[in-house]
Amino acid sequence: MYGVVRLSGKIRVRIQMIKKKEKYFYAIISNELRTIFESGECVISADEYFKFGNMTGTIVKLNGMLNYYIDEFSEIADILLNRVKSLNEFLAYYIAFLNCQRNINNRYYSRDNFEDLLTDCLMKAHIQYEVLEDKDGYFVFPAGDPMMDENLVSNVLVWLDKYPGTKKTYVNALKQYADGIYIRDAADNLRKALETFLQEFLQNDKNLDNNKGEICKYLTSQGADPSIGGMYKSIISTYKDINDKTVKHNDKIDARLLEFLLYQTGLLIRMVLRVSGQIEGN
Repeated sequence: MYGVVRLSGKIRVRIQMIKKKEKYFYAIISNELRTIFESGECVISADEYFKFGNMTGTIVKLNGMLNYYIDEFSEIADILLNRVKSLNEFLAYYIAFLNCQRNINNRYYSRDNFEDLLTDCLMKAHIQYEVLEDKDGYFVFPAGDPMMDENLVSNVLVWLDKYPGTKKTYVNALKQYADGIYIRDAADNLRKALETFLQEFLQNDKNLDNNKGEICKYLTSQGADPSIGGMYKSIISTYKDINDKTVKHNDKIDARLLEFLLYQTGLLIRMVLRVSGQIEGN
């Protein structure tokens, strides 16, 4: 019949598996949150609760001064346990809950404890999201291969602390990818991240294409295999092709291509830092 899309058996099974994983995740994290709530040991300040409300567009119910510690965790727990309707919505509210808190270690349940809880429950449910952190707080990133994510995403964020301009743009690209924004602007942020990295590393203001020769010279001078320089030339050409083919910033690109660019950018940054001796190999 026209207009009817029939799902294959494999797709139906995959959808059912995803739903089972999400259901299991929500069950175990809900049990943990209920236990914490019922213990009465978790308190947040009124100003943290107010910040949560502004982050999520939630109308807050304040009963005291903003710098007092009050039992406003109950309001946030109610949202997480009873009002969210999807995994993405739950994660958005939970991340806001993490980011609204100051990290006070002497709290019975600190922000780090709640971050560990989320990471642990995602892992137990085999849901491939990774919790990352930048200067603005936590965010979730859809994980792929665990080893690649660790070496080419998570570790890169740590290494880029010495390259603040690069890190800012790289994080923007990660967040766009995490939010499913598969457009040219996301790919362009990865290109800008690589361009800024070379500028910061080589201490010049040349654009990506003009620094192509400079970084190849540097790598060769450090005894790196000449083929590594060829990798740089290849990825820079790929970025140029994307820019030529997608004129508008909201033009969509293949999610698989964006994933490739994400890992490839991390790989190239890692290689330069490895050759320079700033990081050690595995």
